[in-house]
Amino acid sequence: MHTAGTPGGSASRRTLVGVLVIIGVLAVIAGILYLAGAANSLHFMTGRVHKGTHDIRAAVSLVVGVACLAGAWVMAKGSGRASGPA
Repeated sequence: MHTAGTPGGSASRRTLVGVLVIIGVLAVIAGILYLAGAANSLHFMTGRVHKGTHDIRAAVSLVVGVACLAGAWVMAKGSGRASGPA
């Protein structure tokens, strides 16, 4: 049986959208820092200075960031509609 419009579901959905937006924005910022060559300024998050291929890390950061932001957008857009037939 499907119950549409449960109040707990909308609050948890908003929380998840908020978390996805925060992770997405941070990942995009990290990707931009990698591309700008300021990747060594990210050591405060990881505790060490990164050595290696910054292009790959930039690409992964940007892809993860865009995927999180797209997921948040899809979840926020779909929150106004009923999910599935009743």
